[in-house]
Amino acid sequence: MQHFALEQALNYLIQTGAINLKPLDNKTIRFSLKDLPLDVNFICTNNRIFVVSDTSQHSDVNISLSAGVFFALFKGEDLTDLLRQDKIVIHGDVKIAQLLVDILQSVDIDLEEVLSQYTGDIVAHKAGKIAKNFKQAVQNSSNPIDTIKDGLSKLMITPVVSKLYKNKHH
Repeated sequence: MQHFALEQALNYLIQTGAINLKPLDNKTIRFSLKDLPLDVNFICTNNRIFVVSDTSQHSDVNISLSAGVFFALFKGEDLTDLLRQDKIVIHGDVKIAQLLVDILQSVDIDLEEVLSQYTGDIVAHKAGKIAKNFKQAVQNSSNPIDTIKDGLSKLMITPVVSKLYKNKHH
């Protein structure tokens, strides 16, 4: 189920962000997150990404990294610097890995605009504010996964205490 959700999310980003996957056409990328149970192959074809859990097939490049480093790539950190620091392990064609990173970094979607089509402007705006607060907390953290977990726990267990719940402008 998680593979299907990941595939849908990636292809949604590709479609709405007008991303061109042609440079990765017919390439298979094995993607592993060390601290999360995620080990999948991304098969790029026909301007789509298919996410497959069978990692026994041949891949053009194997990418292994932690979730924190993955978020660092989205923040714009340089792949080469992360490779030099041994934060990312790549086996295979490094050019393909760089193309994938470039594509992911070029994604620029207005979450509020997309969400407003389904929920209306008020709900979308509130969700956008929460997302921005999470993004800011993650960027200021050395361990983004723990920050997200802590923030969600506070929000769900004691929402009045959570900074995300408090509205300073009543």
